[in-house]
Amino acid sequence: MPRKVPIRRNVGVLHAGLFVIALMLAPSLAGQTGATRYVSTKGSDSNPGTIGAPWLTIQHAANSVSAGATVYVFGGVYNESVNFPASGTTSAPITFESYPGQTAVIDGTGVSCCTSNPPSSGNDTQGLINIVNQSYLVLAGFEIRDFTTSNPAYTPAGVWITGSGTGIQLLNNLLHNITTSSEENGNAFGIAVYGTSQTPISHLVISGNEVYSLKTGNSESVNVDGNVTNFAITNNLVHDNDNIGIDAIGYEGVGPVGHDEAMYGEIRGNTIYNISGIHNAGEGNSYDADGVYCDGCAYVTVEDNLIHNVDYGIEVASEHKICQSTGTEYSSSGTIGEGSSPCNGRYVTVRNNVVYDSNACGISIGGYANNVGGSAHVVIVNNTLYNNNTQNQAGEFQIQYHSGKAQANIFENNLVYAGAQNVWINSFVEPSTSYPAPPATLNRNLYYSAAGYAEGTSIFWAGASSYKSYSAYQSAAGEDANSLNADPLIVNLGSTPPDFDITAKSPAVNAGSTSLSCGVGWCNSTSPHSIYGSTDFIGNPRLNGSNIDIGAYESAGKTNSLTVTLTSGTYTLPPGRTTTLTATVSANPGDGGVPSGTVKFMLRSTLLGTETLVPANATESAASLPLSASELTDGANKLTAVYSGNSVYGSSTSMPITVTLQ
Repeated sequence: MPRKVPIRRNVGVLHAGLFVIALMLAPSLAGQTGATRYVSTKGSDSNPGTIGAPWLTIQHAANSVSAGATVYVFGGVYNESVNFPASGTTSAPITFESYPGQTAVIDGTGVSCCTSNPPSSGNDTQGLINIVNQSYLVLAGFEIRDFTTSNPAYTPAGVWITGSGTGIQLLNNLLHNITTSSEENGNAFGIAVYGTSQTPISHLVISGNEVYSLKTGNSESVNVDGNVTNFAITNNLVHDNDNIGIDAIGYEGVGPVGHDEAMYGEIRGNTIYNISGIHNAGEGNSYDADGVYCDGCAYVTVEDNLIHNVDYGIEVASEHKICQSTGTEYSSSGTIGEGSSPCNGRYVTVRNNVVYDSNACGISIGGYANNVGGSAHVVIVNNTLYNNNTQNQAGEFQIQYHSGKAQANIFENNLVYAGAQNVWINSFVEPSTSYPAPPATLNRNLYYSAAGYAEGTSIFWAGASSYKSYSAYQSAAGEDANSLNADPLIVNLGSTPPDFDITAKSPAVNAGSTSLSCGVGWCNSTSPHSIYGSTDFIGNPRLNGSNIDIGAYESAGKTNSLTVTLTSGTYTLPPGRTTTLTATVSANPGDGGVPSGTVKFMLRSTLLGTETLVPANATESAASLPLSASELTDGANKLTAVYSGNSVYGSSTSMPITVTLQ
């Protein structure tokens, strides 16, 4: 292990009236390819699984359905660990989801931990959801919780995916309280994906999930490890865990030699906060847990993430030294094999992220020690770093071991605003014959701190820090020739959350470069011709004509705003019918990340229901509630949605909408 469709959240007991509502909705639910089946805490596994005679357990449903099936699980608590023995197909996936407007809870209370999955592996790893060598499965809208062990030999997980397969989707699930109490030597996972075969786990989607309150010991909150390719980890909310938030891993021996890197993926639009190893014995009770970590990954884009109050914001490196001289398990002639050279986190583009208030570091590359791996062809462009290194550990931007001229790492167009520690660049390793200077190529950045440049503190470059001034550093190092040392004129650092957009008069406006080609690093399918990406952190066009701003924002000069929007599936409802209300909470510019919390749906002054928001993207979340005609009065009915607010966003109410009962 490394070191370091909106959902209504209502888990009340299923009552008789629910079946009346269910029957009214049945025609629309059944209009899908394949069989539609149902599971209820009031059901029986001897039933046929119909809406009127549902099954009792999710496991029985998984054992009974085939390609094209959709299984709706009614709200309630299901104490079971579920194995999925069948695959869907490209055109006919198998879908398991909470029944619309309800939340099915898969709860590990009383579930024995842990049997090996697959049994032949001897891995003593068990999830509340287990997917082994299967494809085209969709799991949506579940709450997965409360699975723990005190045995360091066992590894509990919320979701455990392993072997090979393709087309697995985890959407809008809530995972929490997956723990090991033996953290010094033990492990646990929120979501873990281990590609163990020469055939990869591919086209994996992990999106819109909330993962929190984990104690994972030596392991991670969300990971892809080994032979996992073409993955997308997007729009998730990961917080309040005691080890790494999101990790893409290689060279741990999870996959066969030559097939042991998480590759060709994107980590985009996630909100990650309160991630720290300081109270985790498995991390040595230290500030070394990353928000996002590429530990030996390759061809990955890390973009549009909001990361704050973690130990390390974003890190790209490798913890292993088992590669050939190429930094991979392939020689220059293509021969597969291990060696004794550092492995690299390689061909990774880190762009348009906002990282602030980290305990140790904003962005770091290079291996953490001389006996591990390094970084190669990592391109870090257009990020905003603010007040990182609050615990005086590293700095805003750090370069560690095994990063030299040949590794061709680049740091460009980044806005660096240091806090009280005043460390802008921490490149503390001296050049060597194997890794000659420069440790990376730096240009077109903007550096600033309220205290100003301080000799011996603000910049360590290739092991040297005795630069009398910023300009002396530029001259002596030969780096940052066109970079600025000026106040970036950020819109409002004092607001809650801080507003990191830049004003129209900022020196960062149009001061960046667009000269880097895809050939220096990695361009993904969303921006195949530009390493800078097509949009900025909040989705505005990344370029202003041919110009680009420094930092994560293309200047809009906007102040923080929060908007709640309420919509209805239909605005005219006949008697005996239902519709769905959807509340969307949008933050702009979104420097507090995706809005979390609850929404109250109001009919005039009457509370219809309170629902938990699920992430939709980096700055927007949503919740929904079924609305029955029986809840309305004749004529026009005024409805509103009221957002509760959270620690960074205040409460807000939508404009009213009208649904008319015919």
